[in-house]
Amino acid sequence: MVLDDVQRLDFDRPESWAMKYLTAASTPTGFGPPTALEPGELRLGLEAGWLPSLSEAERRVGFNGSKVEDINRTSFVGRPRLAIGLPARLVLELGWVPPVEIDGVEPNLVSLTLGRPVYESRRWRLGLRFLAQHGTVEGDITCTAEEAAAGPDPEANPFLCREASTDELTTTLYGLELGGALRLAGSAFEPYAAVAYNRMDLEFQIDARWAIFIDRTLQKTDGSTWHSTAGVRYAGWSRSSLALELFYSPLDVVRPPSTGTQNDALFNVRTLFRYRIR
Repeated sequence: MVLDDVQRLDFDRPESWAMKYLTAASTPTGFGPPTALEPGELRLGLEAGWLPSLSEAERRVGFNGSKVEDINRTSFVGRPRLAIGLPARLVLELGWVPPVEIDGVEPNLVSLTLGRPVYESRRWRLGLRFLAQHGTVEGDITCTAEEAAAGPDPEANPFLCREASTDELTTTLYGLELGGALRLAGSAFEPYAAVAYNRMDLEFQIDARWAIFIDRTLQKTDGSTWHSTAGVRYAGWSRSSLALELFYSPLDVVRPPSTGTQNDALFNVRTLFRYRIR
């Protein structure tokens, strides 16, 4: 028997929460308000982020919260970024989470941001930034290789996976971020904060083989989230800078048998090193 259905999920279903969580973890933030660059100026960046480990209760997202999924595959997210100065004080920045397989999961996410400072004084900077990201995360999410290798063991393979699944999450995100920074007199440190509204369009294509059926269900969901950041940037070097920030995004979820909404937020730490190459 083959299940080949399309499910439209509420944005607060456990499966939707898992998709939102992974998308929020890779959201391209600005690390402060946009800084105007000379047209043609290039700055190469390297971003790294820490991901917290999820508890078993948080990972119980499959089948509307009845199955624990193995989504604790890595505690690190990294990507190179390239900022390009454009006319009219616009700054375009491209980012890429490359397809490097980690513990059976392979991401491939491309991001783009376009920002501009909107107010500057001797002490304050304010800026707006449009952000977008699209890509996929592939791997054995619903049926891991370890579960399939356990055979009929009811504890190690409770849902009787026959082989490792080849699932794929497709994530599309658009957002608008407003950020502000304070210039400290006589200091190279610049504290900043930002808030952003995001729109997510998410799909999860299951490709799993269970004991008596093949599951090729496509799950779709969409909705809005927001996030905030707070950090500090050090720009005491002539050609480079370093930023460290805290990221917070509240993520609503309804976990059966409860019928109430709870906030299982993402909170993590990120850093970005930038170097002016031209």
